[in-house]
Amino acid sequence: MFDIKQLPELNSECFTYKNYESGWWIVLDLDYSDALELTNVMRCVRKYAVGYCDSSRVRLRPKTDSYAVMFEKDGERFWFHIQKWEFEAEEF
Repeated sequence: MFDIKQLPELNSECFTYKNYESGWWIVLDLDYSDALELTNVMRCVRKYAVGYCDSSRVRLRPKTDSYAVMFEKDGERFWFHIQKWEFEAEEF
């Protein structure tokens, strides 16, 4: 389990269309099949995540069951949604 509260909570205005990454697994150097494994996603959260916001507060693609998580890798900031239950999974 990874406690999302370990990350700073960011202003929802930081999560824009310009830095939304729909192909996030590629940017994080994962194959698509690797991106389906929760362990791999959480490893990337631990390594690259710089903040989060409840997805219901973002203007772009708001969701009620997710967090918008901001990452920084190779000098680039990007974000995507991660479902809340993924942070509560016991396999970590």
